[in-house]
Amino acid sequence: MSGEVIFLLVTVIIVLVAVAVMELSKHRRRIKHYVVNRLNTLLAALQGKTGDEDQSGMGSGAASLSTEEQSKAELKRLQKVIDDRKQVASDSDISYHLWDLYISHFRTGGSQSLERFVQDGEWYDVNVLKTSSANGLNQFEFELKGDRFRFVDDEEAQGWSENLKYFSLFLYDGADRCLIEIPMKVRVDRLGRNYSILSEGPRAFLPGDWISEFINVKLKRQSIRNREIREQKHKERLAEIEELKNRFGISD
Repeated sequence: MSGEVIFLLVTVIIVLVAVAVMELSKHRRRIKHYVVNRLNTLLAALQGKTGDEDQSGMGSGAASLSTEEQSKAELKRLQKVIDDRKQVASDSDISYHLWDLYISHFRTGGSQSLERFVQDGEWYDVNVLKTSSANGLNQFEFELKGDRFRFVDDEEAQGWSENLKYFSLFLYDGADRCLIEIPMKVRVDRLGRNYSILSEGPRAFLPGDWISEFINVKLKRQSIRNREIREQKHKERLAEIEELKNRFGISD
């Protein structure tokens, strides 16, 4: 290749570069404006996406927090209702009335021991319908003033811890609703089994008119028992009087 050709090629290249530089300079502002706008658009899109994600996260967190607060409020409300109902049970002593009625009539005495009072119409319309014991449950179905009820205790289904056992006494109505669950404790010593009601109050409790009905029954039963005691003491006094008269030769 001759020197003239090389010179010509170099000249053409220089001219092309110069034209390109001149064109670039001419459109520099437009290119810069395009690039800047494009970058701003991309940045805004990225910021918008991040903002949406943040708001979405905050919304979910707020909803979750609201649900959590609602559950706390509901639990607090229920606890207040339960405490009020336990106070009703405590004020009426219904747990003690029921246990005394149950242990004295159903568990130990049986209906036969009060047969004469039933005949006299003094046992307040209590009618034992059915008794059973199976699978560790003692059950007594009865009527009170025409309404049907059922006592259940699970003492025999519970195990002993040395000489101590915990169990429950349940009272159900005719619709098989648990009206009350009384937590019990029994301890065995040389004198036998000693029962006591736990101080935590009933574990289940549905207040209603049945409370006064059972309290009246218990009071009626207590009245009968007191009369039995008075009669027994009267007989003992008469026997003692007769013995003293005979021993010291005293005649009327």
